[in-house]
Amino acid sequence: MQRGYVLCNTDLSKVLCLSGDRSGIQLKEVDSTKVLNKAICLSDLTEIKNILRMFKDQELTGDLEIVNVARLYKKFF
Repeated sequence: MQRGYVLCNTDLSKVLCLSGDRSGIQLKEVDSTKVLNKAICLSDLTEIKNILRMFKDQELTGDLEIVNVARLYKKFF
């Protein structure tokens, strides 16, 4: 179980994860805790804000928001 902040879409159905070969990122559907365990999770809010700003500056992502991962784990527990 992770602690910290993740990037997810606005309806909290998908979370940003590393790709299988760890060379890229992808949005994965949150359908189990296994997906949340693979999510990019940072404990520092400032760091994740900087990453989100870089993604938006380079137009790599659509509408993402920063959410505490505990909020997403509550869906399954």
